[in-house]
Amino acid sequence: MKGMDGPIAHLVSRLRKTGGDGLVAVLAYGSRLVSASPDRHSAYDLIVVVDDYGAFYRALSDGGYTARSAGLLATVSRVLPPTVIAFWPAPPDGPLAKCLVLSRADFQRELGPRRLDHFCLGRMAHHISVVHARDPEASAWIEELVAGARRMVLDWTLPFLEGAFSVDDFCRRMLEISYAGEIRPERGGRVSAVYEAQQETLRGIYTPILEAGVASGVLERSNGKYRAARPASSVAQLRLNAYFGISKARATTRWVKHMLTFDSWFPYIVRKVERRTGMTFEITPLERRFPFPLLLPKALRVLRSARSQSRVDRKSAGGRGRPAAGGRTSGSGSSSAANGAGAS
Repeated sequence: MKGMDGPIAHLVSRLRKTGGDGLVAVLAYGSRLVSASPDRHSAYDLIVVVDDYGAFYRALSDGGYTARSAGLLATVSRVLPPTVIAFWPAPPDGPLAKCLVLSRADFQRELGPRRLDHFCLGRMAHHISVVHARDPEASAWIEELVAGARRMVLDWTLPFLEGAFSVDDFCRRMLEISYAGEIRPERGGRVSAVYEAQQETLRGIYTPILEAGVASGVLERSNGKYRAARPASSVAQLRLNAYFGISKARATTRWVKHMLTFDSWFPYIVRKVERRTGMTFEITPLERRFPFPLLLPKALRVLRSARSQSRVDRKSAGGRGRPAAGGRTSGSGSSSAANGAGAS
C-alpha cells in the first residue's frame, strides 16, 4: 500500500503484531506523508481503527507500549472520539507515531452525516494513505467511507466561496476552513505550506468532485472555473456556523483528554510549538511528574501565545487573517473575516 516507507512500515508492523485481528485498518496522513516541512522530531500521524477499544488498549498495555491504564483509555475513548495516544515501540531513536484511535463504529459515524464534529472529516479531506487493511472487506469499507467524506467537502466549503473559483481556489479554501477551527501551535502560513505540499494530489481528488457538482446542477462551469449555481441560504450558513462552532469547542476540549491519554503529551506539544514558532518553553520537574492538572494552565498559555504570534506574523507579512467559516471569499482569495471554525 502507498505511504509504506521504512519508519511507517515499522510502526504498522508493530501495531499489527500488537492489535492482531482486532486491528481493522491504519491510515497515514499529515506532514510526514505529504512532506510539509517535517523534521527529525516530527511524529508520524496515523489513524488506527479497531474492533474494540478495551481489547486494543489491553494489548498495548501488555506489550509495554503505554503507561496509561487500559481501562482508563477504553473508558475515555467513548467520550470525544478519537483518542490520541503515543505509539513509540523503539524509543528514543525509533519513529514515534501520534495515533488517533477509533472503533469501527465511531469511525463510520464520524465520516458520515451523523458525525458529532468536523475533527475526522477534516483530516480525511487531505491526502491520506491506507497503510494497512485487515482484509479486502475492510479495504473496500475504508475506501467507500473516505470517498463519501470527500464528496461532502462541497457541502461545507461551497457556501464560503463567492464568485468564480478554480480547483486550486476551492482546495485552498477547504484547508483554510478546516485549519481555522483549532488552536494550532504553529505560525501563520501553515495552510499554504500544507496546500503546496499536496497540491497535485488535491487537484486529482477534487476535480472529479467539482465536475460531479456541475453534472448534478449544484455548480456551473465557465472558462475553466466554477461557481455555485445558487447562493447558499442564510439558514444553511447559520447551520454550518453552528456546526463549526460546536466542532471548535469539542476540538479545544480534546486538549484536556490528550493530556490524560498521550504519554508525555506536553513535552511533545512544547517541542512542536518550538519547532513551528521559534518560541521556547520550560517544564519544571514538578510539572513533569504531575502533568495533569499542573500543566493545563501552561498548555493553554502556550497555545494562546502560538495563536497570537501567528496573527502578528500574518500582519507583519501583510497577509490576511485566518478566515471564518462564516466568512465568504472570492475565487481570487480575498477574505471577508478574520476568525473561523473548522478542524484539520
